[in-house]
Order: sequence, then structure tokens, then C-alpha cells
Amino acid sequence: MTDWTAVATELAEEFAPRAAAVDREGRFPVENIERMQEAGYLSSVVPVELGGGGADLATFAACQQIIAGACASTALATNMHLFGIGAAAEGWHAGERAGEPILQAVAGGTVVGGSLTDAATGLNVRTSSTPARPVEGGYVVSGRKSFCSLAPALQFFWGTAADTETGALLLFGLPRETPGLSFVDTWDTMSMRGTGSWDVLFDDVFVPAQAVQRGTAPGEELVWDAERERPFAWFAVSVAAVYLGIARAATRLTYERARTRTVTGAALPTAHRPDQVYGAAEIELALRPAEAMLRDTIARRAAGEVLPPEDLQALKHVAVAAASSAVDRCVRMVGGHGIFRTLPLERHYRDVRAGQFHPPSPDTAAETIGKAVLGIDLGATPRWPAE
Repeated sequence: MTDWTAVATELAEEFAPRAAAVDREGRFPVENIERMQEAGYLSSVVPVELGGGGADLATFAACQQIIAGACASTALATNMHLFGIGAAAEGWHAGERAGEPILQAVAGGTVVGGSLTDAATGLNVRTSSTPARPVEGGYVVSGRKSFCSLAPALQFFWGTAADTETGALLLFGLPRETPGLSFVDTWDTMSMRGTGSWDVLFDDVFVPAQAVQRGTAPGEELVWDAERERPFAWFAVSVAAVYLGIARAATRLTYERARTRTVTGAALPTAHRPDQVYGAAEIELALRPAEAMLRDTIARRAAGEVLPPEDLQALKHVAVAAASSAVDRCVRMVGGHGIFRTLPLERHYRDVRAGQFHPPSPDTAAETIGKAVLGIDLGATPRWPAE
């Protein structure tokens, strides 16, 4: 069995020297993606029986933390390929064979990406404002999606739309070269500048019925089972891993500077100053509970537990908030030099800001968690807008 953390470490060592240029230029790091493909990393979570690397959720999370510490954009972009494939692989091991063709395609080199976010409304996950008009043999989809990470490299696209007759949410997959499907570079952001999270345009795109999975219809009761939990679990765990990986990269830099720098006239390194000691403690008090929560989530799932939505949303929320808080404190410890581009710390500071925008938003997570502990049905009104 391949040691995937060793592979991730080797890749991270290659990616780190060019991460600043990727960020400054706002360019998609195609060379990193090609290198990951060459190393087998993009099929690492595919079952060995289907030609992949057989990595489980714990291994995947550990690898993403390593790569995120070197080049956050590369980690996050490929995360949007790997988390869904990993969830499908876990389902395959549980006897679900519907995802086998895409798993085999990924083992053969296909790169998968997608978007659930409607550009006009921001709707995400629960519903969609992208119309899918029923026609003979399938649907015709028109509209625009945002935040399609990995857009420059993907070969197979998955997205969502709503049946215009029933309102049911539809999940569909299409080859990149499908007529009417195109990708537009709109990605000019302060954070995660190299993820290639472009917009997707649907110009009367025909989606065959066999490429569609029907989701819940308006008013239909949601059944939360292992099959539904899997993609949310892989997403929450991997997003948490990416942002905690960024934070740990920031702490390594910060602690090393404190241990090795001595100001003029001082007998000891700055690490001995009370403000630095207290700052390091604050950082650890933010990160260690989040890291423990990540490990606990992985362990509970490995033991066969199907985690409820509130637990998964709590993990994502706690991890990205802790990462943001920790990096903020790192900048304070380093001082004014922390905002210079000569150090990667300012990039880490900007990149962790993106975590709050992955679903669920902080407000939606709070709604889910609060209603769960108070015994209130999640669908009860009033509630935050769908996302």
C-alpha cells in the first residue's frame, strides 16, 4: 500500500517554493495538478480494486493538511475533486455500485469538478434556482454557476439544477465537452487566488436522464442515512483539514521566528517575552480543540457511526474559525513584518478567510446546531435563506 502522507510531503516540498507566485499572479497552478496526477494523488482515494490508491478518510485528511500548508490553493482546488470521489469510494466498499464508472474513470486519469452554487442567488446544497426543463430523454439546463474550483483542469463536471415542473433538486454529471457547457474565468479574489474557481455557463445544455440523480422535492421529508451522510462528511472533514493545515503552517513560521530572533539589547530570543508566550498559548488553545474534534469525527465514522448534520457542520465551523483566529494571532506575534509578502504569513492570513464561505455558512451552521439541541425541526420557520 502506498504511503500517501509521504507522497503528500514530497509534493508539498515541490509546491511550496512556487506558492507565492501562484498567489501573486492569481493563476491556476496547472503544473501542481499535473504533478499530483503523475504521483497518483488524484486517484489516491479510489479503491485499490478499481485501480486507485485505497486511501481512507483519515489518510486523505492528513494528506490535505500537509499540502495546504505548502500551497493552499492547490489543496483546496483538488479537494473539490477528491472529497466526492472519496465519498463514492466509501459507498463502493459498502456495496453501492452506482459510482463505480466514475471511480474507474478517475483511476484512469479523469479529473472531476463541479459547482452547486447558483451565480444569481447564491443558493447551494439544499435547493437550486438553475432551471432544468424536462424534455424527451432528459432535461435542458440554462443558467450560470459560480465557485467551480478546478475549472481549468476538470474533464467531468457535476452540478445541480431544479426540475421546472416538480421543483425537485437534480444532481447531474456531464463531460466538459458537452455542447452548450462552458467555463469563464471570473476568479479574482483576495483569498485562494489559485483555485481556478471559475463560473460555469449552461446555454440550453441537454442533460440525458441517465446522467441525473433526483434529490428531494419541495416539502419532501429528508431521510438522513449513511448514503446521504457520506459526501457531507468527506466535505466537512477535508475542508477542516485544509484550513487547519494552513493555520499550522502559519504557526510553524511564527514559532520558529520567535525562537530564533533576538532584538537588539536582549539576552534571550523573543520567544521568552511574556507577550509571545501568551500568544503561542492562545494559538494552541484555538487549534488543539479543533484538531481534536477533527480526529474524533474521523474516529467515530471509522467505528461505523453515521454522524448527524449538526455534528458535521459543527466540525467545519469550529475548524475554520479556529484557523482564522490562530493565524490572526500569528500575525500579531510576528508584528509588522507579518504583512510583508516576503513572508508567507500574509498569504496564510488571506487564505484562511475563505473558509467561512464554504457551506454551511456560520449562520446556517448555528441554525442547524441550535435547532438540533433545542429539539426544533430544521425546516421550521423562521430560518436563514437556503444555501
